[in-house]
Amino acid sequence: MPRYIIDSSAWIEYLDGSTKGAEVKEIIEKNECFTSSLSIAEVTIKILKSDMDPQDAYATMTMLSRELPVTSEIAYAAGRLYVEERKRIKDIGIVDVFIMVHAKKNNLVILTGDVNHFKERKNVHLIK
Repeated sequence: MPRYIIDSSAWIEYLDGSTKGAEVKEIIEKNECFTSSLSIAEVTIKILKSDMDPQDAYATMTMLSRELPVTSEIAYAAGRLYVEERKRIKDIGIVDVFIMVHAKKNNLVILTGDVNHFKERKNVHLIK
């Protein structure tokens, strides 16, 4: 059974209750899931901009997935990978790269709706 790291875009769909969010919900309910601590920050920002309750979002994310903290080892690997990824994908963000590093280090499938930054990567489940 695959284990997933949930990207910020997937969490937003889930929390919005969208059609894509229903797909995320099904995966979260049936699999072991993880979330980068940086994704928690990204989701909190998005929720606050939408006038939604960030505490509910935080509680949901931490109840349904295990947090993956950013260690110095992860930060170092992400810094190196970021430089390489920017050569291929000009607008990729550092948080996406951290998710890639977490996924590789922990043998996780990335669950995301972010087609532009993850479409060419292995071990990615793009929500439809």
